[in-house]
Amino acid sequence: MKKTYTNCLIACFVIIPLSLSSLAEAQDTTNNAIRLEPTLHLRLAHGNTSLPADEVAFGGHDPAEDNFNFQGFEIGTNIYLGDYVSGFATVNTFKRDGEDFESEFEEGFLKIDKLPGGFELRGGRMLARFGDQNARHLHAWDFADANMTNVRFLGEDGFGYDGGELTWLLPTSWQDALSIGLGSAVTHDHEEEDHDEDEGEEEHGHDEEAEMARPEKNIVVIRYQTQFGPNDFHRFQAGGSYLTGDNGFGMTTDIYGADFTYTWRENGLEPGGQQFRWRSEWLMRDVENDEGGFDDCGFNTALLWEFSENWEAGLRYGYLEGVSDPELAERHRISPSLTKKFDFGSDLTGLVRLQYNHDDIKGHGTEDSIWLQFGFDWGPGEVR
Repeated sequence: MKKTYTNCLIACFVIIPLSLSSLAEAQDTTNNAIRLEPTLHLRLAHGNTSLPADEVAFGGHDPAEDNFNFQGFEIGTNIYLGDYVSGFATVNTFKRDGEDFESEFEEGFLKIDKLPGGFELRGGRMLARFGDQNARHLHAWDFADANMTNVRFLGEDGFGYDGGELTWLLPTSWQDALSIGLGSAVTHDHEEEDHDEDEGEEEHGHDEEAEMARPEKNIVVIRYQTQFGPNDFHRFQAGGSYLTGDNGFGMTTDIYGADFTYTWRENGLEPGGQQFRWRSEWLMRDVENDEGGFDDCGFNTALLWEFSENWEAGLRYGYLEGVSDPELAERHRISPSLTKKFDFGSDLTGLVRLQYNHDDIKGHGTEDSIWLQFGFDWGPGEVR
């Protein structure tokens, strides 16, 4: 599919008003008030690492420097327009070591709910519904840093795109959803600066090749997700994802993903009690370039046990297959963590997380990092 979808954003916001007009004719529209629900999230980390920041890829909001790391301050709001339209917008402010504070517009979309046939429509800037972690913002991560698979395959800031998405809530006895999105990938400011620096060079460096391997234009994202369980105490979620688009070489990159989550709650749907989660995700990428292309894969799995009220122990393992050209090293990481959560009331919560990372990187040897993360969250859950 080589048709350009850069006008998807405009098209979606044309479709939304037209759909609203149809709904308005069929329903009582006396309740059309605009309602906003602000959200605030802060993540800070202090620690030390032996990882060479100039040689090893980090996530855009990962703690990566010795001592203090300002990971992100997210300012957002849920948006409600009457009974059928909702949305979400957020800006993340962060600071890299030795640089000024930066801000990025991460998401801003509107969504029409309750369309005939069980359909939903979103349009705007969105984190792609791909895999387990990508659609979750920094404050919703289970660990202090991003999964290595997401950083390598989807970009150091996750994979966001400007465009439109149609979701079908399938009419089954369990919870099924199929989403299809079209658009163009979001290019972050620091990525544009990197490309500007390399402009005019006849040959690409390894770092630039790794960046150019990611899809940029004519994006198609497909995800199927199902949730089911025999009772309120045991729940299963499984998903399959596919992303394709034109990469920086002017060719095609295909990314495939499969994820699985099992959750056990001691009290079922009632609050309190112990809780156990097991999250796993596998990603594979097939990249075309002017040297014949390459493919690689990665895997991560995590165990999370809330053994006492507001105390959670975690253990994560990640693996990345190595690629010789571009130079993407084989990598293993194991990350134990301990998190204490706080509920201050009035929608204000916090956490303190201690996490250790042990990395084994081919060509670099073993590296170690330790982080003490602090977080504060205020506001309701986000419209997705």
